[in-house]
Amino acid sequence: MKHMRILIMIWMGLMVSYMMAPNIYASTVPEDVQTFAKGQGLEDFKKLVLDDPVGYGYENEEEVKSVTLGPGFEVHLFDADKFKNVSDSLIDVSKPTGQYDFIVQSNGVGKSFLSIERFEGGFRVVLAGGDASRLDASLNTMTKFLSTDVDTLNPILIKDGNIRYLAVKTDGKEVNIPDVPTEKKSLMGGMDNNQLWDSAKTIDFLKAVQSQGADPEVDGAGGYPDINSKTSSNDYMGITLISLVIALIGSTAVYMWVRKKQNVK
Repeated sequence: MKHMRILIMIWMGLMVSYMMAPNIYASTVPEDVQTFAKGQGLEDFKKLVLDDPVGYGYENEEEVKSVTLGPGFEVHLFDADKFKNVSDSLIDVSKPTGQYDFIVQSNGVGKSFLSIERFEGGFRVVLAGGDASRLDASLNTMTKFLSTDVDTLNPILIKDGNIRYLAVKTDGKEVNIPDVPTEKKSLMGGMDNNQLWDSAKTIDFLKAVQSQGADPEVDGAGGYPDINSKTSSNDYMGITLISLVIALIGSTAVYMWVRKKQNVK
């Protein structure tokens, strides 16, 4: 009975800590979009890729037939009109497009993209293929640094040319991670998908690029200014520590309440 009481106290403490813990910014792909993507969308993807498995980056037809649907995001683009007046949020300077990008996985690893959009009362596939490995790596880095999973996190996907940013608001600020092509790492001042970046710093970087008149889509457009991220894993370990402290406080409060009830008896 004593052990049962301890388990109950721990459980109640964790419930209290869950309710008190900081919320993580979340967005969701509509259920009807997910249903289409998992069913007809993935089937259409396989049919298209099976025409040329090797050309799409797959070893053979068997690998294509065994792919599964991974995380999905509504695609956002930067809004130039908003960009001038925002200093710390990529999400706030973006706008949704109504298109949804899903990561198609092979053996649990991001391989290709499946892009769909609403069309004439239903849906249609607008893209099948591409290299989703970098975005998959970015997502893994983000969930690792923030000590959570993608279902809880649900970041916003923002596309800027062939660069994809995953952005999320957490612990009172916004952070992001760019899906930077290998050939552009030097132009991006070292920004890559190996760490998280404060969105305020990223916007400063983008504004500096804009002021120089550089175009990321044009080779040799000019040097991108260096940008040093002050965000480290230590910043996000704090989130985990805070949650543990809250859990401890909650458990202590429940324990004191149980002891008080026992004393009354």
